[in-house]
Amino acid sequence: MDREFFLNKRFMQYAMALAGLLIGGAAFAADTFSPVVTGAVSYSGDEWQVATTSAGRPVTFLGGGRFKVGGGVLWQSSQYPVQASALVNYHYDPRAGGSGSAKFSRIPLEAMVYYTGLETVRFGVGLSYVLAPKVTASVDGAEQSIRFKNALGRSFEIGYALTPRLWTNLRLSSEKYKAKVAGAAQDADVSSLSVNLSYLF
Repeated sequence: MDREFFLNKRFMQYAMALAGLLIGGAAFAADTFSPVVTGAVSYSGDEWQVATTSAGRPVTFLGGGRFKVGGGVLWQSSQYPVQASALVNYHYDPRAGGSGSAKFSRIPLEAMVYYTGLETVRFGVGLSYVLAPKVTASVDGAEQSIRFKNALGRSFEIGYALTPRLWTNLRLSSEKYKAKVAGAAQDADVSSLSVNLSYLF
């Protein structure tokens, strides 16, 4: 069993466990479910090589930015200081920078669990499964599309309640990417720091 299959299977097990938690909670406290929307700005300090020029120079960019929007559902336990969320996001960087012109897009599916025992502060840990990661880079004056395998990520988050329904959050995330086709694109462990707002309806 290869590592990617094992990690994908483990992610699905965690996702199913979270879904079971949410469904089980509905039987006891249906009013604790809330739709949630999020928006974030992220920054990465990691340079990632995705191609090389005809002269052999690497084309690199910062792989953790820049804008992310998403939506999903958040469950709040009525008996314990625990929240859980499941989100679908779109993460896009139109100007990734580095040593070349590049755009990076992907669709992260996220599952987060929070401790909410403090009045206005929460702490969360989570997993993400990143769908369709793709880089569009300018190489020797022409655009190239470089696709990567679906990836797993991990996150740690600290949030502060601006109002009972509006949270601002600081998140540290890490994801691992591997090119679909062997070539100049390198594998990468990409870390990023983001600030996001989430609103509960």
